[in-house]
Amino acid sequence: MAVKLIASDLDGTLLTNKKELSPRTREALDLAAAQGIYLVPATGRSFESVPEMIREYPGVEYLITANGGAVYSVSEKKRVYQCLMTPESVDAAIAVRKREKMVMEVVVDGVPYAEEAYVRDPVRYLATEYGARYIKATRTPVKDIIEFAAQHAKELDSISFVCSHEDRNRLYTSLEKEIPDIYVTSSVSNLLEMGHKDAGKGKTLLWLLDKLGISPEEAMAFGDADNDSSMLEAVKYGIAMGNATENCKKSAACVTGTNEEDGVAEAILSHIKCEI
Repeated sequence: MAVKLIASDLDGTLLTNKKELSPRTREALDLAAAQGIYLVPATGRSFESVPEMIREYPGVEYLITANGGAVYSVSEKKRVYQCLMTPESVDAAIAVRKREKMVMEVVVDGVPYAEEAYVRDPVRYLATEYGARYIKATRTPVKDIIEFAAQHAKELDSISFVCSHEDRNRLYTSLEKEIPDIYVTSSVSNLLEMGHKDAGKGKTLLWLLDKLGISPEEAMAFGDADNDSSMLEAVKYGIAMGNATENCKKSAACVTGTNEEDGVAEAILSHIKCEI
């Protein structure tokens, strides 16, 4: 059955380690778009944090953001789907933040906000050199993130805790028991990400497929992290990157090359050639 939609994570998947689209990847995406295949970036990033080159790429009509918390239409220039956190879950997350004293980020209407000290010096909180530049460029600093989150408790796309690897592993499974109506995932080793229990890349991708009249058997998805697992499980052609986490690989139908080896491009081109 011909593929009609290709969904892909960005960091560690579609993008190189330098956060670029390689020439080979552009070739594959352009060929897919020329055949009328929907190209759908599916990311943990907020809408405002998605690079302009991705938002405006030919063939990209929809973007899944905030780990499935929202879907945006490029042509309509608006959000067409959202699955916001409940005020009760926001209150419970704030309680965890107070107890654990971890840095907290929140996303409101596609815009990420974070604590001032974190935005000022991300490296202090285990950010990589690129991560530090990215955080400074995309996060809006807030003096009192707890008060801010409480004020916007009915509007949050997602909440993230920036923490040590040890705290991440300790809290990964326990937060779902402590905070109502959420799912917990992670895209990098020092980040715990929370959204509404009915969000997640997989469920939101299925919503978009239904909207477009495309079956999961006609869709392909790529990812490299735990937050991509549900998306790979949701479609027939769920493909993990060579650099993916073990959980992600277990959720995939197959594994391609790494993001530095143009793994997405090779899988797309191999499939399209088989269809011709």
